[in-house]
Amino acid sequence: MRNGSPGEPRVLLIDDSQVARQVLAMTCRQVPALLYAQIDEAPDGLAALERMRKQQYDLVLTDIRMPNVDGLEFVRRVRQELGDRKTPIVLISTLGSQEDIQRGLDAGATAYLGKPLSPYRIRLLIERLLAGRS
Repeated sequence: MRNGSPGEPRVLLIDDSQVARQVLAMTCRQVPALLYAQIDEAPDGLAALERMRKQQYDLVLTDIRMPNVDGLEFVRRVRQELGDRKTPIVLISTLGSQEDIQRGLDAGATAYLGKPLSPYRIRLLIERLLAGRS
């Protein structure tokens, strides 16, 4: 991915499917605020945690079902181990019951999107989450 310039937002996409990460990246690029963003990718929560130990992100989008460290555990560890309560983290999953959503929010997620994903809904959510970014 192309590196953003200083001051541009940094986004981390986490999914064990490379195709899903590519689709998310294309959707992010449709959000004016992310046109020149630095978009990094990770295949699972473990790799993503390593990235977050080295780099601060303005937004994280993560699948729930992944090998090694799943999305729920990733969110818990970001919030507890890394002490990061500020970075918006959006969980994405086919699991869409109220219990699943509540479990994600209780883990510390900022928002929860059910699959199939609507690019329009993703763009609206990203715009809302980045609106307060300074």
